[in-house]
Amino acid sequence: MTTTAQRGERIDEDDVAPSRIPHRKLILAAIAVVVLAAVGTWVVAFSSVFGVRTVDVRGTHRLSTTQIRAAAEVADGTPLVRLDTDAIRTRVERLPDVASVTVTTSFPSTVVITVSERAPIGVVHVGNEYRLVDRTGDQYRAVHKRPAHLPLFVVSKGSAARATGGAVATVASALPEQLRARIDSIQALDPQAITLLLKDGRLVHWGSAAQSAEKARVLPTLLKQPGTQIDVTDPAQPFTR
Repeated sequence: MTTTAQRGERIDEDDVAPSRIPHRKLILAAIAVVVLAAVGTWVVAFSSVFGVRTVDVRGTHRLSTTQIRAAAEVADGTPLVRLDTDAIRTRVERLPDVASVTVTTSFPSTVVITVSERAPIGVVHVGNEYRLVDRTGDQYRAVHKRPAHLPLFVVSKGSAARATGGAVATVASALPEQLRARIDSIQALDPQAITLLLKDGRLVHWGSAAQSAEKARVLPTLLKQPGTQIDVTDPAQPFTR
């Protein structure tokens, strides 16, 4: 069978039909791609195929993994790609003993929560309780009994109280743990006048929090010398009397 073109040319319809086949294949291929993409999106983002099955908690020492998982509130089966890791981090950071948190995901089904805990370096006495203080100077948790190995922070009140407390925390964090346990209290009228009262009654004049690492380095040697008062205000020229 033939057809006639507008210009009088005769065109065989058998020659036209095959040219339509690649066009149909392209349409079918495009439909298949769309369908596969839709299925893939559903599998990854809406089904539980790549959903949470394991919450891996790392970095805990004082806290338990159960406490971290409870605070994280990660529901089993939640698709990893739809997980709000920022919200999880915020919830875990509300725990008093947590300093910082990172939350990552690992396909096909794992959430990794890495915790950095606060470490107490001293306590303050408030009312009928003691509050643990970390190296930043933050009072992060109340306890009813003072831990024997932590010095008491005694800081004057007023507008400079926070700055003074931060300076005292800097001093305490510079001390090795064994040396810190020998100190009864760290007292400060202001950030420039810090003193350490040892449990044996000796007094250490520390001065400001500047050069605390160097002061902490020379102090053990001075503690071996006679005298009831030790001065490390200038760590290059310390003395006892």
